[in-house]
Amino acid sequence: EIVNPGHEFGYRPFPEVQMEAVAMLCKEILARHAIPARNIVGHSDVAPARKEDPGELFDWRRLAGREIGLWPVADAQRSAVNALSDYGYDISNLPKAIIAFQRHFRPRLLNGQWDDECAGLLASLLAML
Repeated sequence: EIVNPGHEFGYRPFPEVQMEAVAMLCKEILARHAIPARNIVGHSDVAPARKEDPGELFDWRRLAGREIGLWPVADAQRSAVNALSDYGYDISNLPKAIIAFQRHFRPRLLNGQWDDECAGLLASLLAML
């Protein structure tokens, strides 16, 4: 479990030492269990209607750079918003699912709007599967 006061209580960037501890723990877990990279997710990815954590300040890109999870590159090919379910998101509350995707893969802009950038990022992720 990581520690952060969360969006309601002064959400802030995760300290370097905490991100390093998360990376080391993930590497140890991955050495023992065959977990697909796409299954390295946060609460908001699994339950976007109820959860916001770990949030947009969590450094998913850094983890992916250490072979923990995936990080997309912009792709000219576009995926429709309903393809979020192909990646594993519950789209029964689509606005929350879009924001959860943005928190994980495009944290600089959390507007809940599906646009070409989101579509390209999702296409990139789906191509990695």
